[in-house]
Amino acid sequence: MKFFIKNALAIQVMVLIAAYSWIHGGTRADLLLPVIPWLTLMVVEVAIFFPQCKSTETLSDARDRVKRHLRRDPLLYLSIALTVLLVLPMFNETGIPELNRVTGEWINKPAPHKWLPSCVSAVDHASLLLWFIPTLVSLLAVRHGLLKRGKRVLLEMICWNGAALAVFGFVQQFTGATSVYWGTAKFSDFFSTFGYPNIAGAFFTLHFALSAGMWFAHVTETKIGPAVTESLRELPEEKPLAAQQRMLLPAALNFAAALTTLSRAAIMLSLAILLVLSIYMVVGVWQNSERGTKVKMFATLQAVVLFVALAMTVFAPSGMKNELKTISWQAVVSRVTGAEQYHTRVANEIFKDYKLFGAGGWSYGFLQMQYMTPQELKHIQVVGGVNVHNDTMQFLAEQGVLGFGLMVLCAWTLVIPLLVAMFKRYRESRASRQPVPWPRWVYCHSPVCIVALVGPIATVVHSFADLPFRDPAVLLVWALSFVCALGYVPNPKGHHHHE
Repeated sequence: MKFFIKNALAIQVMVLIAAYSWIHGGTRADLLLPVIPWLTLMVVEVAIFFPQCKSTETLSDARDRVKRHLRRDPLLYLSIALTVLLVLPMFNETGIPELNRVTGEWINKPAPHKWLPSCVSAVDHASLLLWFIPTLVSLLAVRHGLLKRGKRVLLEMICWNGAALAVFGFVQQFTGATSVYWGTAKFSDFFSTFGYPNIAGAFFTLHFALSAGMWFAHVTETKIGPAVTESLRELPEEKPLAAQQRMLLPAALNFAAALTTLSRAAIMLSLAILLVLSIYMVVGVWQNSERGTKVKMFATLQAVVLFVALAMTVFAPSGMKNELKTISWQAVVSRVTGAEQYHTRVANEIFKDYKLFGAGGWSYGFLQMQYMTPQELKHIQVVGGVNVHNDTMQFLAEQGVLGFGLMVLCAWTLVIPLLVAMFKRYRESRASRQPVPWPRWVYCHSPVCIVALVGPIATVVHSFADLPFRDPAVLLVWALSFVCALGYVPNPKGHHHHE
């Protein structure tokens, strides 16, 4: 009971994340609408009235601290500006374009207020509010309402939620389910609660990176990075080995799920992350290990490589083998640049006509046909055709320079504090001449800080060829990874926060 009281805010945010991920992967606005606004209000309530208290604070002091820090946070004001910019188009609807069948020209109705942001359909545009407002609220709540230990607890719960979704996906496959939740809705491919494999792939790839980083942080806390994972010693009646290795299971499940989604991008990115983290782990531990440990490490590495190779070839399902055959450098370049389809070109044309505010949420699906050539119209994409399959171009076309610019600025307010904290940690480590593996600027940090950069970078790369950021389940975890990673950065010497 004490754990639940201390971590009430972390649990409430986790409930919101679970709602996004378990309600059809966060892609069904009609199902999210009755749930998400209320969960968001509960996050606000808990953050304001029941924030985590330092050992030297009363609850009243903690509330004052949260309010004081909120007023100083640029993310608060950027969030307000972005919310206003997303709300205004709902009251400035243009309506769906109409085709004059006599002249063959499209008729776009003017917006009631030409100088304000507009949208084609207010109902469709409103779904963006279900993505961004809860995400921004959660970020502010976690940043200021949780202490470092609370951020570590939340990140671990996020990883276990991904593992649970992975298990659910495997159960559906083994039972021969033909739709999400054994329903009747038709999907070309689906996995777990996600009806689109590329979104599922992005979700599990990110969770794999975070889980692997947390596992490595636990097993090497005396060898790599600062010993900040005090939560390990707070677990009651748990053996040290079990405490150290407990994140290996979610790491393995999320990795297996990323491969099983049959998303080519997820397969490539998860394998790339595995390669990068393996090199990072081996190089770091090798420098602080005795000969016997090095032999074991080398044998383990060989076993992992063999297992992955067999899993990707001999024991791989037929669907995975078919996807692997289609992967080539030319195909990757073509998908990222948009050369293989008309979507990127059309989105760019829409952006040129709606540069400042964009055409409104989900407007691409309504406007694309009038920008397509006769040849492109003959081969129009039906399934998934309402998306550009490039998040940057779709957000630019639909939210314009101003809207997309505010989104990017919000993201940088998350990344910069982590980078600054890591730089301060590196400078302090260098000044103290602590024995740290080479290179110091990498290994003086907790592995969680490293994966909090590697995992989100992989999602950004994925977004150039698909739409991971158009799913709130991915968007929220992606953004929270930067904030929660700060829970693994120790306070500078001489600064005691009495958590």
